[in-house]
Amino acid sequence: MATVAGSFTATNQSATFVPIASARSTTNAFNIFLYGTAVATVQLERSFDQGTTWTKIYAASVQLYKWAYDGSTLINISESMEEPEQGMQYRLNCTAYTSGTLSYRISQGLQ
Repeated sequence: MATVAGSFTATNQSATFVPIASARSTTNAFNIFLYGTAVATVQLERSFDQGTTWTKIYAASVQLYKWAYDGSTLINISESMEEPEQGMQYRLNCTAYTSGTLSYRISQGLQ
């Protein structure tokens, strides 16, 4: 099982997560979980070139997987993402930070 976990207490990026794409014709989901007491903005980013360039994820010109987290509401964020291509890299980027601690976990089950 692949897992990247940590926390943000300032603007920063997580470690890189490389999901395992399915050998079948279907995709294989991985999980993104955010929790804590922070006031911060975090986005999931993807790299097509082994981490040299990071891009936001869009569909129909709308940015996906971007969260304005306010821990005072005590709402945890849990999302799922699929990746059909081997070798893609992902990271969380905390682009704005006000206060608190925002913990994260990106994980994928056994294949």
